[in-house]
Amino acid sequence: MNSIKIKFPNNEDVELELGKPVVLLGANGAGKTRFGVKVEELNDAKFSSWNVSQGFLVHRISAQKSLSINESISILDNEHSQKELYLGGSNQYAYKSQNRFGNNPATSLLDDYNKALSLLFSEANKELYDAHIAEKSAFERGEQRPAPITTVVERATDIWNELLPHRKIDLSGNGVHVEYNTESYHGKEMSDGERVMLYMICQALVLRPNSLMIIDEPELHIHKAIVDKLWTRLEIERPDCVFMYITHDLDFALSRVGAKTLWIKSYNGTSWEYEFIDAGDFSELPSNLLYEIIGTRQKILFVEGDRNSYDHQLYQEIYKDKGYHVIPCGGCHEVVRLVKSKNEYQQLGSIEVVGLIDRDFRTEHEISSLRGDGIYFLDVAEVENLFIVPEVLDIMERQLGCNEGTAEAAKSFIIQLFSQIKESQINLALHQELYYRLSTFELEKAKLTPEQIKEKIDEAFSKEKIEAFLLDKREIFDAANDIKEILKVFNLKEMSQKVGPKFDLNKSSYREKVLNLVRKKDGNIRDEIISAIKTYTPELP
Repeated sequence: MNSIKIKFPNNEDVELELGKPVVLLGANGAGKTRFGVKVEELNDAKFSSWNVSQGFLVHRISAQKSLSINESISILDNEHSQKELYLGGSNQYAYKSQNRFGNNPATSLLDDYNKALSLLFSEANKELYDAHIAEKSAFERGEQRPAPITTVVERATDIWNELLPHRKIDLSGNGVHVEYNTESYHGKEMSDGERVMLYMICQALVLRPNSLMIIDEPELHIHKAIVDKLWTRLEIERPDCVFMYITHDLDFALSRVGAKTLWIKSYNGTSWEYEFIDAGDFSELPSNLLYEIIGTRQKILFVEGDRNSYDHQLYQEIYKDKGYHVIPCGGCHEVVRLVKSKNEYQQLGSIEVVGLIDRDFRTEHEISSLRGDGIYFLDVAEVENLFIVPEVLDIMERQLGCNEGTAEAAKSFIIQLFSQIKESQINLALHQELYYRLSTFELEKAKLTPEQIKEKIDEAFSKEKIEAFLLDKREIFDAANDIKEILKVFNLKEMSQKVGPKFDLNKSSYREKVLNLVRKKDGNIRDEIISAIKTYTPELP
């Protein structure tokens, strides 16, 4: 058998290849956990009735589970140990929904740690007994004795010690102990991370062949440095099963090499909207970005910078009330490219995505053109200028307890600095104009000689046209007389740092002070600053 056939909620049969994981992604509230419950209900005969044969096994591990380990583990015979773990009880009337999940399979607290350990030890005892019988039979027939076996307990020990070499686990004698720095402690004293690791190892190793194991939040309590290694090791250990992961951890989702990705889009209480997607079909979107945008039900705002940048931190506060999930994408060109790329994929049509970038030295024609693609712009030259708009300077004077006139001094300093370097700013604006026009410059489809190409370039960028471009830029900068107009055209990222000393702050702390006030959970100051800044930011759809 190379695959198993699973019935999905929309009354369809899905073929899943053994040894190939499945990753379920979707926004909070999209119904991922209940989807897993429904898959279990549709495929496991023992889910809702005791009066059926065992049939196919779907073993689901809830996100909500007890990690307590008893002082001693009761070992039942193998058949009863399996029933206790898989069904929640070993009597003849036991079935999963009632006995394992207390008639609340989506949200009940799963308490089966000791049952998993009991089955692990029971499986090892059975393996040792079977090996003994085989060895005894070989001896009686005068044949060569079979090689020593590796029991499931030894395999569990090897996996643990491979992942945590400095904390050796001892599962001998049907007990759980950990050795660390020459000392030993009982399993019940392990950390949550250690206990959940052993729990998952046990669950995976005792799983029956050709089964489906559904793991809700497989990364829970496990250190980032280990979680990928753990599940990769368990997948290698159980190529005869399928692991289905329900996760919000994008790094973990990306680490499942070769996995099928199932996007759970929505759940209305009775049915789901879902589809398998292949990241390779979205070649213009990085996989991590694709997973992030399908993993939220909010609207998406692509911005410049990275996750530690001021762009990201400030925009999160400004647009969270509008229901936007802000994703930093690096430079402005990348924001534009990713918004356009996303809009080309019909499968992602239900996800609203727009971009927000600095105005920089862009022309009104360029701004208008990009706005048609869903790209929006600040009413200041760059995001750093939002920290020093006049309204915010006035607020910071009060909040920092500065002398009266500090904000006015900062405004005067900005105006003076602008005057000093205005010529270089005009040159930069001209450079941006030429760059934009060159990027949109097109040649005829007919074959042209180099001389003809040069003629067309000379025509498009003649001395007279360049003089007109330069004059236009000069008029724009000369017209910027008050601080609001200056901040709309002034591109100097260090300017918000240079203002800091005017408030008796070092260069790096002024912006941080503003952000700290914006992040405040209560008080009117946050709303006051946000309201001031919103005057210079676009109204998004």
